[in-house]
Amino acid sequence: MQTNDQLPSDPPLAPMGEQTRAIFDVVGDMMAFWGFQRSHGRIWALLFLAERPLHAGEVAEILDLSAGQVSMTLRDLEHWGVLHAERHAGQRRTVFSAETNIFKMVARVFRERELDQVRRLARVLLAARDELERTPDAPGTAVRLRRVRALIAAAELGRTLIEWLVDGKLLPGWVQSGLDRQLDEP
Repeated sequence: MQTNDQLPSDPPLAPMGEQTRAIFDVVGDMMAFWGFQRSHGRIWALLFLAERPLHAGEVAEILDLSAGQVSMTLRDLEHWGVLHAERHAGQRRTVFSAETNIFKMVARVFRERELDQVRRLARVLLAARDELERTPDAPGTAVRLRRVRALIAAAELGRTLIEWLVDGKLLPGWVQSGLDRQLDEP
């Protein structure tokens, strides 16, 4: 697959069929479902399937995205650790490749996003519990206090499970070792 933005030193990408290209959209849809932008998934999938690193112009042309959108999305993906940027000596352009360790990517997102939300929830629940405990005889307090305590227990369980997952303690060792590797390793 030759793009108009290639340098003579860039080997052309092998053609990608319709079903392979459909992966870009499905991964984009999944990322949107998880609260990210659709372009995050589309760009990561392209870089994941490409046989060589690509520069921003190639990504924009292949996915029919604006240069600005590609630039912002590449920066976001680099922040999340799901792609790698590199600049080769003597070249002005930065090229990008996808992280291929799926567990490493998911663990980072859970650590920085979901774990932060669960901790925020726990802080609010603990403050509400403390407030309710100061007025034990007020109408409705007993019911609310019991339910807030149940939510605190659920939040603690969620926090613990997420921490174990990102620390590699939740899954059996053989599962963890299978997940915690580059996909293209033997």
